[in-house]
Amino acid sequence: METVLTQVYENRLALISPPRTGSTAVARLLWQHPSVTHHCHEPFEACYWGDQGPEVVEGILSNPMEVASGKRVALADVERGGGLLMKEMSFQLSETQFAQLVGLATAPPIFVICDPRLSTTSRLRIVRELNGAQTFPPFESGWQSLREQVELCRARDIPYVLVDSDDLRADPAGVTAALTAAVGLPSVGGLENWSPRPGLQLVSPEVGALMSDVRKEDDPFYRKVLGSSGIQPRGEVSWEREETAIAAAGLADDVAKWRHWYEEMRADPALIAGRRAERRNHADAG
Repeated sequence: METVLTQVYENRLALISPPRTGSTAVARLLWQHPSVTHHCHEPFEACYWGDQGPEVVEGILSNPMEVASGKRVALADVERGGGLLMKEMSFQLSETQFAQLVGLATAPPIFVICDPRLSTTSRLRIVRELNGAQTFPPFESGWQSLREQVELCRARDIPYVLVDSDDLRADPAGVTAALTAAVGLPSVGGLENWSPRPGLQLVSPEVGALMSDVRKEDDPFYRKVLGSSGIQPRGEVSWEREETAIAAAGLADDVAKWRHWYEEMRADPALIAGRRAERRNHADAG
């Protein structure tokens, strides 16, 4: 499979994140780039939720979504010289699978982050809609896996890029330009704006159902971003309300730990700096 992908795609990008950090919005802006022609959405998802083997991964990589049409196409029919974006959730990857995914990429892996309080409360809302659950296993926050993956890159001298989606929201054009440059894509303006595509089905119904039957009809994970028209500023946040919800779910201690890791990542030189990051750094220096 690696040899075939190498022959077909000139550019291959790997995007990895904890859930609910804004990674699908980052994927959407990368779709706007003419060098990114195809998308494979969470090829390892069925391995995690359904305990399926490598054949399911190969099946997804062999039938990518054509960005322009939204249709799945056979790899044999993909015109050579395009670009592939492979998006995955950090916790769905074993160390071996992470190495496999990064090994397929022609650019540094892109890790997307945001404040763990916000990713946690967002996931709480989603799992409540999916199956009525009032909390979720801390491992499925994705933060532990992400930290291990970043450390693995450091240990193996693998270059990587960190994008805070709130920096992107505060400075869409600036962060987008810096991101595309960091992964070796030519400069193209306006990637942060797009047309709504609410009919796209990023996850096949049979794979989505491994987590919840609700995802067969209307997947709440992607409803908002697929209906959007571009990167939008984040609205005002009530941190008291967010922290109350986190405590009610029994995740307060876990989130405190994730926030520490998040702050470490924000201090990483691999973080794409936007106006928000620059303002924050100046405030810290003062």
